[in-house]
Amino acid sequence: MNNRLENLPATFGDLAALRKISVQGNQLESLPETIGQLANLNEFDLRYNRLRSLPASLGSLKSLRFLDLRANRLTSLPDSLAHLDHLEKLDLRWNKLSSLPPWARKLEANGCVVYL
Repeated sequence: MNNRLENLPATFGDLAALRKISVQGNQLESLPETIGQLANLNEFDLRYNRLRSLPASLGSLKSLRFLDLRANRLTSLPDSLAHLDHLEKLDLRWNKLSSLPPWARKLEANGCVVYL
């Protein structure tokens, strides 16, 4: 948190036992595609970074319950996020998104709270 990180190494995906990641308040502009290998990840806090896009592999995080993407530079989201069936909270506030993608309604129907 607040470490001025500019990127996460591709080997970050090798940390399969991780359950929670908080990299808020850094300078991340992208995430490695290997992030989708973190099968046990429950919480991912990415708020207050510089993310412009997200890797499609995020949709592979089947255990993910909380995804905080507040205050980034996102203009779109990968459709793969629709596969996050256990997601309880998706926070997208303070990005450059003009509207929610159609698949976000599926998440809400599954009980996920989506903030735009």
